[in-house]
Amino acid sequence: MHRLLRSIGYSEIEYQEQVEELLRLIVRDTKDRQFIRKKAGPIITEYRGKVSDSTGICVCGEEDANGKFHVTHYFPYCINEVQAREEDYVAFDKKVAGDGYTGMCDDYAIGATMIFYVQNVVDYMFKHEGENGVDEMTVSFSALSDKANIILPTVVREETPKTIIKNNRKEKLIEQAKNGDEKAIVSLSMEDIDKYAIVNERAKKEDILSIVETSLVPLGSESDLYILVGNIRDVRIEINSYTGEEVYILLIDMNTILVNVSINKKDLFGEPEIGRRFRGNVWLQGKVTDTKEYVK
Repeated sequence: MHRLLRSIGYSEIEYQEQVEELLRLIVRDTKDRQFIRKKAGPIITEYRGKVSDSTGICVCGEEDANGKFHVTHYFPYCINEVQAREEDYVAFDKKVAGDGYTGMCDDYAIGATMIFYVQNVVDYMFKHEGENGVDEMTVSFSALSDKANIILPTVVREETPKTIIKNNRKEKLIEQAKNGDEKAIVSLSMEDIDKYAIVNERAKKEDILSIVETSLVPLGSESDLYILVGNIRDVRIEINSYTGEEVYILLIDMNTILVNVSINKKDLFGEPEIGRRFRGNVWLQGKVTDTKEYVK
């Protein structure tokens, strides 16, 4: 049973029998079906059943020669239609169990590698047939959370031409370092050492969340699980059309990366408002899109 079903409004599901009945309903009722036939293999199929405007459940499996559908895995999802970020290169890795994939990209906005669960595997396989990496793709990030708090914002600092130049310079250095430029690597290392010293000194007198405005920190052994801290840019409540449970859909700004987060109202401590911050455990997802023309 997927423990993050509660994040899209299924907090009362406790038994596998309930999950199987839910999946049967989605496969029977949904009209959103995508499929691809593997070479000399079965038809890989995805059924997407929406339970609110932004959330749903994707049931994945195989169809045999007799047209019978066999479920291999499923996952709840949240969509992000606000921002699709352009990434120079996205690496893909197939999960050991099922036909799920994780995606990895180096994002210059945070200066680190983001690992996410790929929401639209059939789209990816249709164009790229399981390639390990693809150049120039866009990624729309979203997340599911089962535990989070609302915290106060840090001191608001206006973005000035000086800060814009500084941020652009750092992004350029990160790109150069990625390409093996030793001077850029040294420069970034020195900046990190200086920042560490400043943060270490301030942390003696201040809470760390008053110093660090946004962050994305790996959580546990799963590569796509994180502790996310970010600024709330939008708040709305959606109702699960099957259970009637209320779910918060929060648009979180994590250093210019916009992530749509779905969390059950029961699991969020505090009152979310624009300008406040979100801090919670999240499962990071991404919808990948290749903007290049498809040529077979």
